[in-house]
Amino acid sequence: MKHIVVDLEMNNIKRESEARRICSSEIIEIGAVMLDESLQEIASFRTYVKPEYNDVIVPNIRDLTGITNEMVANAPHFKEAFKMFAGWALGTGDEVIFHAWSESDYQQLQKEMILKEYVLTEEEKVIMEHRWNDFQKEFDKRLGFDRQLSLSLALDMAGIEFSGREHDALDDARNTAELLQVVRDEALFDRTLRKIEEAMKPVSLGNTIGSMFDFSKLVFE
Repeated sequence: MKHIVVDLEMNNIKRESEARRICSSEIIEIGAVMLDESLQEIASFRTYVKPEYNDVIVPNIRDLTGITNEMVANAPHFKEAFKMFAGWALGTGDEVIFHAWSESDYQQLQKEMILKEYVLTEEEKVIMEHRWNDFQKEFDKRLGFDRQLSLSLALDMAGIEFSGREHDALDDARNTAELLQVVRDEALFDRTLRKIEEAMKPVSLGNTIGSMFDFSKLVFE
């Protein structure tokens, strides 16, 4: 069994493009790490992807991700990039589980495959036939949060210093994988996040009333 933690970075599709009827952005970077059954990293993957519906990286995306026009100029288009990723992810021949921080990356792949008419091979269907584990949702549920937390905040809670650059696909995937190991390893969870989990547990009405009044001195006749 192998675990693949994936992160994608996207660029906006031009507003006037008909492609926006299907999706508003397209992938410009795929980053992923492969973990063994103990959730230890054993391999990594990164490729930039040349956008097809905008010939420039828009300024706010460039500033956020650090990805420039020059970095994607000679990069593979989506179809080739996904085939590269699929070959890497499935290359061991083992069963794989995919994880991502939120379900948006899985949804982006779905939409972009429709937009760019990508036909999955029988082998590649393994990647998309089941929804990826939404690790953001898993983390929030485990700790009792009703709202979605950012990856950086979740890492802070676990005492993990972000390694690398935020919104770099490979760095985001690698940091997500480190947090996954903490959440899935009870010993690590006890040392880092258990107190937060316990603090977020709802207190029953009975316990609340009992903490307000001391009934030990009451005598019933």
